[in-house]
Amino acid sequence: MAGVTKELLMFVLAYNLVRLVMQEAAGRQGVAVDRISFIDALRWLTESRAGARLGKLVVNRDRAGRAEPRVRKRRPKSFPLMTRPRSQLREALLKSKEAA
Repeated sequence: MAGVTKELLMFVLAYNLVRLVMQEAAGRQGVAVDRISFIDALRWLTESRAGARLGKLVVNRDRAGRAEPRVRKRRPKSFPLMTRPRSQLREALLKSKEAA
């Protein structure tokens, strides 16, 4: 469990570091942070040497109206929930088919 926690913390640290680079690049280039490429910032971090200056990063074009509603595509199933073990449900189903 400790190893999983450590790994998750490292992912959070790396993500925040990439976001920091994006923020710095956006400030230098005079654009909004959400227009800076995450992948380009990640590549700069992995390929740069210690003390390297941050150059211009890729600026994504503005995509106005890019909003999608958060809805479910499919309705929930109309079957009842499984509240007993599968073997008991199977036996009850077979008995009901024999009676019919």
